[in-house]
Amino acid sequence: MKFIDAHAHLCHNAKGIDAIVDSGVFEQIWLMDLSGVGSLGGCEFATQEELLRTVRDYDGFFLAFGFLDLDHAVPGDIDRLRDLGFVGLKPYKQLKAYSDPAYFPLYQRAQELKMPILFHTGLIAQSTPSDGRYTHAFGPENMRPIHLAAIAEAFPELQIIGGHQGWPWMEEMEHNLYYYRNITGDISGYLRSVPKLNEILDRRVHDGTDRYFNEKLHFATDEFYGNEGSNARALRLAKFWESYFEFVGGLYYRWGRPEEQEKFFRGNAIELRSHFCK
Repeated sequence: MKFIDAHAHLCHNAKGIDAIVDSGVFEQIWLMDLSGVGSLGGCEFATQEELLRTVRDYDGFFLAFGFLDLDHAVPGDIDRLRDLGFVGLKPYKQLKAYSDPAYFPLYQRAQELKMPILFHTGLIAQSTPSDGRYTHAFGPENMRPIHLAAIAEAFPELQIIGGHQGWPWMEEMEHNLYYYRNITGDISGYLRSVPKLNEILDRRVHDGTDRYFNEKLHFATDEFYGNEGSNARALRLAKFWESYFEFVGGLYYRWGRPEEQEKFFRGNAIELRSHFCK
């Protein structure tokens, strides 16, 4: 089985992309554009042009979510991102809470254009200290997962992905998955709390769809493709989760059945993709 990596990034001057494409591990990788952020974790993010060129060069293997500057964008900027080739949106480090009504016109336009939004939720890596020049926020408070609930209620046709499951506010993300039909989540960063995952994958949701949590979660690595170490780590993460679902889930849990594993590794992403890629 090949995987869909539903949350990843691309490094500036990326190396080793051919090897990732030819590895036989991934069916598709969704790249989040953070060119407006700078660098993180020793990797300078690819420019918007680099990212879109990579999408074009590999004919369907990559999809791109464009960086959405919530504090400075206008709804027409979302049209521009779509016209450039982005299929979804990725905000980050905005000055107000995600649910602030000031951002609602942007969410409205994303809903109209059927562009999903992947929101970072939970802790963030430290970046450059404030020196008076930055217009973005610091720390994770404005990106807590509880803020996604208001957006989901206000814009029920907007497809919302909560990145990283909101650690350490995982109860808030579980609330979102339980109640809101249009919220899904990715498990990148979940290695710090694997036992918690066992508890929720077989939980039935209450969002009117008769699904379980394993049907609302996406496999994802959050790796910085194009960096040698990240390329190798992404392949190891895929193997780890495949083994975990087989040798733990397959023995003890409903979510370990082959057909349920398939939903987590690719099926849920394909279902979500059907809303924005026709």
